Amino acid sequence: MVEPLPWHREVWERLAAHERLAHALLLVGPAGVGKRVFAAALARRLVCEEGRACGVCRSCRLALSDNHPDILPLVRAEGASEITVDSARGLQDFVALRPHIAARRVALILDADHLNRSAANAILKTLEEPPPGSYLVLVSDAPARLLPTVRSRCQRLALGRPNEAQALAYLADHQVPDAGARLALTHGAPLRAQALPSDAPDMAARLIKTLEDLAGGRLAVPDATEAWQGADPDVALALVTDIGAGLAESCLMGRSQRGFSDPVQLSLRRLADRLDLERVFRLWDEALDARALLGAPLDRRLVWDRIFMSVDTEQV
Repeated sequence: MVEPLPWHREVWERLAAHERLAHALLLVGPAGVGKRVFAAALARRLVCEEGRACGVCRSCRLALSDNHPDILPLVRAEGASEITVDSARGLQDFVALRPHIAARRVALILDADHLNRSAANAILKTLEEPPPGSYLVLVSDAPARLLPTVRSRCQRLALGRPNEAQALAYLADHQVPDAGARLALTHGAPLRAQALPSDAPDMAARLIKTLEDLAGGRLAVPDATEAWQGADPDVALALVTDIGAGLAESCLMGRSQRGFSDPVQLSLRRLADRLDLERVFRLWDEALDARALLGAPLDRRLVWDRIFMSVDTEQV
């Protein structure tokens, strides 16, 4: 039997107990906790000849090899920052057809946060009047970015983080080195921790040190930008976003972000003491804005200038 990750088993079983499944589901939760795994398992269950994602029938075998004609994954095109209306219309055409070999057709919108307005409007009719036997499963890290009309037409299903023991067990099973440090940097999201490069904990410590030096007036923005503009933007900007989240929690709740290793916790606490909440949120916003543009051409120097200026004492 093909199932989601262990920490979502209770949600899976609760959903399986329902005789009728909503034709449009919105899976929400933090990045890296297994929402896509859950969506894929749900699609396999819906096309399974046994109706339970048995893993052995023809439909399940095709689904496991990503070759099932009645499952359509919808993602951003490589290098694109959004899902376009043409892709959404392709989804409409897909669900309008009769299934090829299964009893149902399933469309997985795996980058639902990145539907542009025209694409979101294009799928509304399908959400409002789904063809018989069709299901839409949307996956979102940030459901607030979706149009309210899209959200209101989906059954929302929240998928949370595992507890620490579950997350560490998963990483151990997958032979991930430095599991604790990686898990700390991703705030308990094991799939994100698994995907981090080996030098991510060290990179995070160096980023915090750079931000400390900027906030303390010991480093100028151009020098900081020169040092960081060559870094992998996918990794570095994700780490800045996590650092911003840790600083916000530290400022708002008076404690260091859960999970960071002790040296990093101390550095975060020192940095939080130097920054007011406005600058913390400015840093966080700049990192989020920059990450939203990944896939489009980026002026790396400008990106890092804006991030570092958000905490530089000379800019206040």
